[in-house]
Amino acid sequence: MATTKISSTKSTSRAINYAEKRAEEKSGLNCDVEYAKGSFKAVRELYNKTNGNEGHVVIQSFKPDEVTPKQCNQLGLELAQKIAPNHQVAVYTHADTDHVHNHIVINAVDIETGKKFNNNKKALRDIRNANDQVCREHGLSIPEKQAEIRYTQGEKGRLERGQTSWKDEVREKIEDSLKDTTDFEQFEKKLKKSGVEITRKTKKTITYKHESEDKKVRGSRLGNNYDLGGVMLELERQNERAKEREEQEREREQERRQEQYADKYKVDWDGFENIADERRNQRIEKAKQIARKNDDRNRERPREPQSQFGKIDKKIGRDHDGLQL
Repeated sequence: MATTKISSTKSTSRAINYAEKRAEEKSGLNCDVEYAKGSFKAVRELYNKTNGNEGHVVIQSFKPDEVTPKQCNQLGLELAQKIAPNHQVAVYTHADTDHVHNHIVINAVDIETGKKFNNNKKALRDIRNANDQVCREHGLSIPEKQAEIRYTQGEKGRLERGQTSWKDEVREKIEDSLKDTTDFEQFEKKLKKSGVEITRKTKKTITYKHESEDKKVRGSRLGNNYDLGGVMLELERQNERAKEREEQEREREQERRQEQYADKYKVDWDGFENIADERRNQRIEKAKQIARKNDDRNRERPREPQSQFGKIDKKIGRDHDGLQL
């Protein structure tokens, strides 16, 4: 059985950086996965679609021990072919949690039409239906339909009258306690603080108690999202999101530092050339001045008169040098 969730991203490069670092398997649709960041950007620039969300990330998660990382990646690629056949898609498989799962990064722009992928409720339904189809084709189990929230007939009647039940309060407090929570102990403490206690937990089930109503209910009676499997899966997703946010924040901080460094040590090449030209001209002018001074000095220096004796001495010297002893 595989479950899916989709979210949008302002930076496909950051989404890819995070997914790629921990990937055991990776593959690409309509792109070379090794150069996904650059090719995604090139298509967005080609169609002048550089504003807004750059892409979307689908998390496709499987039950423990249901598939290998290699099988998981192939299933992710098949899902990508069904939901985004004309988009560039990079599929990265993580196996560092109990649930082997894919990060399917979709470039927002259709490579044929230039239109953007719409991430809405219809897209989520289409993704879930396509995911179910992929699972059927490979003999995997399918999640129960309409089982995320289960209502009794009495609850349905109260809902129709605009009333809520204590079970609805338990559901709401479970959802609130799961927000920005990455481990079960933290979830249990937040839930207890909100007035709901976990009274029993086995390997597969969990039981809640609404303290003010003094009533208990098993998670499976509230819906799959509130049973132990659903809670643990959501905690894993929150953990993934937290790690992704940390990674993106580190990248943003690194980018800020690089920009600050570049601004601090930015070279004004035009100014540098102007200064170099000015100093070169100064050296040339100084050399000219020295040459002029030397010329003036030579012109002003009196010439020494040359005597006849000097000529005779020089001649005698040459004759003497030429004597052979």
